[in-house]
Amino acid sequence: MLKFINLLIKDLSRILARSAVYVLFSIIASLVTGYVWGNEFAKKFTLENAYILNAVRYVSVGVWGILFMFAAIMVVVVTCQWFGEDMLTNRSYLNHMLPVYTWELVISKALSGLAIMVIAVAVMTFDVIKIADKISIVGDLLKIFPDLAQSDGLSFDLNMFIGLGVYFMLMLCLFIMSCAFLALSLGQLVSRGAGRTFIIFIGFFALLFISMAVLAASFGISGIEISSAAINSIQSIFDLTENILKCIGNTNLVLSVAFMVGSSFILTYKLNV
Repeated sequence: MLKFINLLIKDLSRILARSAVYVLFSIIASLVTGYVWGNEFAKKFTLENAYILNAVRYVSVGVWGILFMFAAIMVVVVTCQWFGEDMLTNRSYLNHMLPVYTWELVISKALSGLAIMVIAVAVMTFDVIKIADKISIVGDLLKIFPDLAQSDGLSFDLNMFIGLGVYFMLMLCLFIMSCAFLALSLGQLVSRGAGRTFIIFIGFFALLFISMAVLAASFGISGIEISSAAINSIQSIFDLTENILKCIGNTNLVLSVAFMVGSSFILTYKLNV
């Protein structure tokens, strides 16, 4: 256990060091956006130039959203790059000689990338709620919509939907990372050169295609039906959204585990660095 913890700390520090600048940009953008939507910033404008205030505010939200999505993508990319560098290069022989199992090497990198994503998503969730609360219309809706839903006899839990959204995003990132891990590992089945790159490229999209088929089967098993007949009320929309998020998140979790097992098997018995 101690050896695995040391390995996890090493991977976490490497991935964090390489992705920190992207996460930092999104945090700075969120702080700026929060300030722009605050009352102190609004005092700098008059009724005559209030249109400038509104333009600056909505542009800041757009820039913040783009930067955060970019940061999330780059965390996944950096994790995959570190996996390839630390596991599939000439110096990776040293890692495979460590007194740990191959699956520990694989899962350590996945958990490290996921841990940083947890931090990023936590920041995003906090900032989205904070910024949305400062936008009067959105803030009012967030406050009164749950009460309106319950007064109409609807079952709606805002916190539950926020939690499901976070779970969905984390499982999606884990799925992409594990899919890339297996695709990179499949490249080890051939010698160096264009053939390896081709196998990695085709393998990644083949895994995505297989995953879509598995997801479709999961929808059928779960009894999820997306049709006009199934969406006949506001409550049915809530229920369908909840079921879809749960099904996709759980399926991505199962696929991620399967892909990491496959990657571990290849790196254990078929490594061709």
